[in-house]
Amino acid sequence: MRSKPVLALLSLCLILLLTSCAQRPPSVPLLRLPPETLFQPCEQPLFMGKSWGDAVSYSLQLQHSLKICAGRIDRLIEWRRQASLLPGRLN
Repeated sequence: MRSKPVLALLSLCLILLLTSCAQRPPSVPLLRLPPETLFQPCEQPLFMGKSWGDAVSYSLQLQHSLKICAGRIDRLIEWRRQASLLPGRLN
């Protein structure tokens, strides 16, 4: 006798649980961002010299800064390539 009310209660709970699964919430795509270190501004040394030797030193500083910035861009390109291989990409 007692099993019929329990069975009815379980059936009611099952119906409520199934109707809650009838509509899935919309899936939100994940936004993947590159590492924050790649967004640091590039250093731009200022020329403060007055001689040819100062110009050579300045050109070496510029070359060093360009290598750092080019390395960041290369890492961004590599990150983009790897991110495009992951499932759920935003393109």
